[in-house]
Amino acid sequence: MLKNHVKTAFRSLKRNTYYTGIHIVGLGVAIACGLFIYRYVTFHLRYDDYHRQAASTYKVVSNLHMDQTSYNEGVSYATYEALKNKVPGIDRAVFSIGSQRLTVRAGQQLFDTDKKVAFADSGWFGLFDYRWLAGPPGALDRPQTVALMASTAKRLFGNEDAMGKTIYVEQHVPLQVVGVIDEPPSGTTLKNDLYVSFSSFKTIFPNTQDNFFTDWGYNNSTNNIYVSLSDNMSSGKVEHALQLMTNALFGEESGRMFEYKLLPLTELHFDGRYGGTVQRSLLTTLGAIGMAVLLMALLNYVNLSLAQYARRSAEIGTRKVLGSSRRQLFNQFMVESLGVSGLATAFGIGLLLLAMPMANTQLFQNEPLAPFDWPQLLAASIITWLSIGLLSGIYPAWAIGRLQVLRAMKQQVSFGTSKGKKAVVVIQNALSQCLLMATVVMMVQVHYLRNTDVGFDREYVLMVSLPKIAGDEPAPWRTFLDAQPSVLAYSFCFRSPANHDQRGGTLRYDDRADWESWAAKSTFADSAYLETFGINLLAGRNFRTDASAEEYLINETMMRQLGVEDPSAVLGKSLLYGGMYGESPGTIVGVVGDYNTHSLREPIQPTVIGYHKDLAQSIAIKLNGQQTAPFIDRLEREWAARYPGELLRYQFVDAQIEHLYASERILQKLIWVAAAVAILIGCLGLLGLISLNVLQRTKEIGIRKVLGATVTGIVTLLAKDFVKLVGIAILLALPIAWWMMDNWLEDFVYRIDIQWWMFAAAGIAAVVIALFTVGWLAIRAAVANPVESLRDE
Repeated sequence: MLKNHVKTAFRSLKRNTYYTGIHIVGLGVAIACGLFIYRYVTFHLRYDDYHRQAASTYKVVSNLHMDQTSYNEGVSYATYEALKNKVPGIDRAVFSIGSQRLTVRAGQQLFDTDKKVAFADSGWFGLFDYRWLAGPPGALDRPQTVALMASTAKRLFGNEDAMGKTIYVEQHVPLQVVGVIDEPPSGTTLKNDLYVSFSSFKTIFPNTQDNFFTDWGYNNSTNNIYVSLSDNMSSGKVEHALQLMTNALFGEESGRMFEYKLLPLTELHFDGRYGGTVQRSLLTTLGAIGMAVLLMALLNYVNLSLAQYARRSAEIGTRKVLGSSRRQLFNQFMVESLGVSGLATAFGIGLLLLAMPMANTQLFQNEPLAPFDWPQLLAASIITWLSIGLLSGIYPAWAIGRLQVLRAMKQQVSFGTSKGKKAVVVIQNALSQCLLMATVVMMVQVHYLRNTDVGFDREYVLMVSLPKIAGDEPAPWRTFLDAQPSVLAYSFCFRSPANHDQRGGTLRYDDRADWESWAAKSTFADSAYLETFGINLLAGRNFRTDASAEEYLINETMMRQLGVEDPSAVLGKSLLYGGMYGESPGTIVGVVGDYNTHSLREPIQPTVIGYHKDLAQSIAIKLNGQQTAPFIDRLEREWAARYPGELLRYQFVDAQIEHLYASERILQKLIWVAAAVAILIGCLGLLGLISLNVLQRTKEIGIRKVLGATVTGIVTLLAKDFVKLVGIAILLALPIAWWMMDNWLEDFVYRIDIQWWMFAAAGIAAVVIALFTVGWLAIRAAVANPVESLRDE
């Protein structure tokens, strides 16, 4: 019997290839979208869970509670020593210094590590699960040793055995390769290309201050402390012990400002305060979108199937007359449904396999999405196939089984209600409209973030990273840059004004007895910084790099934070800023206009600009924009002559600012793709229903033409109902989309105002798409020969 059902189903699908194609494309695209979102969500939810001790492993992070709370993903080495030696109940505590960027020389070739170097010892590999392909982890406890990831070893040495070979970092420090490590799973926050022995840190960076290892408050975002707790120890007890030690060191009143938290390893990826890159709310939103798209496709399939079966009522009645039971009819149409969903699933898998490499190239360059394992893909595909086939086929098959024979033979059948079919169309289009409207708002907001005035000149400013060479003087660079006609200005500085790497500290102003209850951001630069970045000097003068005493510039926000409204009132006042000049106070000599020191999600921060020649890590070069490429060629030649053992690293400030909004761009593109899929499914639904409507009204159309109806009148007759449904969908989507996007924009301090035209543009696009979808079939029916129409009927 099953064999007969399969043959009959195949013949039926082949006979109705037009509608079969609509079903397969609509369901297939939805399945591809659903599987892609499923992979994206599960990939991120399983971040770092492959470590055997993941459930009991925590990262130590810190909060500074002042007027505003500052979050730091790193803490001090002294805190690590205290945890290891003074807090009971900790099975293991490990420390690493990550995100280091070194130049590596292997043979005569130079390689850039791109901030993928960590300093660690063997304890790191005792806590976390890495598979060593060669060498023991204990070898990393020796000075001037390094372990390489397998891909890095191949990159440096090709097919040669890397073990025992020597590489050189920062031009002169030799490191012996004592281990090769297998690549970890892609879903991890704990991946570096090189692990350098921790005992080599001061050898490579001889200018490191001693208090880096001894000062409890020397928190640095690149410092990583992880602990695993015993069964009878809770994270709260460890946090309490750290708080008691903090109070003992700084006094109870000041100690309350510092808070140490234990963040579970499996939560690191989701907490943006401590470097997390994905929000759980995003995964929930995408999961809901994926389910909604699949629901749209299911409703589409059911709606069209019922309409098709109504046209096949004579066939169904004949089967009943010839003895087919309800169960046999039910089984027959369930086989058809499973066949369509099976073909759609295969089509969807093909689309998925094509889409994932493209997504990694276009969307997830920094965090590629790992492909499905074939067993996982097979299991997900089978579940999807059976779920869609059964859910979409049960009601139509049940309804067919209850069909009365007489009505079926007379073809007086209409499954479902007209209102029900219209409701399905409205729901589908309302969902696609919500996504389309969200896409428009996101596009405008991202454009605003990328192009709004940030308080400084960011066009044609090249940031060149200087090598960490002791005694390197800027004079030769000044001679070179002064001779370049395309260089308008340049400054030796710490960083550009807006970037991820921000320093900060507390301060004491003028003759006030107490330190301020808030922290300020800081940067280091020479006196050409203002000119290079076009930062306005509102009052006072620029600082002098040759001044006998330290001098500061502060921004407007900091001036107001100090309780001063007149810029001239702060000039000449003393300022002691922690972390810039030690314990020596400086003098405020100028006030500059506000500029954004981070992304526009955050308000402008109080900012201090000072000069410290040893902390100039970059050259900011303002170019005229006409001779950029020739200048970079000359820069590369000059660099090769001055630093033959260092790679030239540079980036335009515009590109740095673009990087600040990478997550918004990814979200925008994901929503746009989901909107495109939803619109496609909605259009296929409209296309199928208008096709059936035209077939059912063939005789009516012919009669109307014979009686003198125009093509325009017939097209309007056929299309107006569908356009009305799209209009109702737009009205339903408007308040939902407005609410959604207003909530999303609340995360930004600098945000656009939602305008009516954003939703109008999306609505007009929807109407145009609907008209295009149904219009060509309506026109085709309207221009047909009425004689043929009546003869077909």
